[in-house]
Amino acid sequence: MDNGKHSPRCEAAQQHRCRCTECGGSQHGVQGWLDQASHNYQFRQRKREAFESGLVWTKHRPPRLEQNRGNQEISTDRARVDIADWLAVPPPAGSEHREPYPSPVQQVTALAEMMTRGAWPAIATELNRAAADATSVKRELTNHGWCDLFIGLIQAIEVTRHGFNSIPEKVKGMILGSALQANRPHVTEAVVGLIVDKVWQGFQAAAFGAVPLLDLITNEEALRALRILAVFICPAPAQHAAVRQHALKPLGDDATRILTDQTKTRLAELFADWRSDADGQQTE
Repeated sequence: MDNGKHSPRCEAAQQHRCRCTECGGSQHGVQGWLDQASHNYQFRQRKREAFESGLVWTKHRPPRLEQNRGNQEISTDRARVDIADWLAVPPPAGSEHREPYPSPVQQVTALAEMMTRGAWPAIATELNRAAADATSVKRELTNHGWCDLFIGLIQAIEVTRHGFNSIPEKVKGMILGSALQANRPHVTEAVVGLIVDKVWQGFQAAAFGAVPLLDLITNEEALRALRILAVFICPAPAQHAAVRQHALKPLGDDATRILTDQTKTRLAELFADWRSDADGQQTE
């Protein structure tokens, strides 16, 4: 019986699939992308250039990006480097917030700590006790279970704003109604309820007092941090339309200019849902 621990390789993973039953995908890639923010700009720029060099172009004149999975994965990974770049920038001098005030990277880190690393051991213990096949549940959770959860939170907060007590039930409904849920037969309604309740407790603790850094976060900052967390934890945003539409696209539209113009151009070339606001038209 595992105790919720997992391989550090999963935390730093940047491949576009997750099979870590030790953490059920709850920590896939998050720390690795956050760590990008601790490097200097030149390091991240080299990553962007490496991604750019891997793109495949048509022979048209002028050439256009091939509409293929590889290019889509490269473009979303490049967007994640842009996000890390934005997180690395210190708050401007003379900021309206008094010290100590959490920087964006501290906000995302604190949410990840409370909602994934902090929540997972209790979730794993409950699953080992209550689920008939806990290993299958954990394996299926790696199939975009956590990014679906965060997208559900984002949508519920956007709709509800002040009715926080109703948010967990809305999130459960959104996960169970996800287009990807059919591929997670062991992730039952009871399992979804268990996980959402534990993660919601972590969010409340982080946002409302248990983590002093987050005491003063506004609704928009909390939503931005959740969107970043959804993009970082998703194994493959290129294959997860909801993450693109409800997390990556809003980050691209953010007034603080999180994504570069070139990255946004690449995304618009490769994803129809990036070019339009027809959120209902998903292209998995």
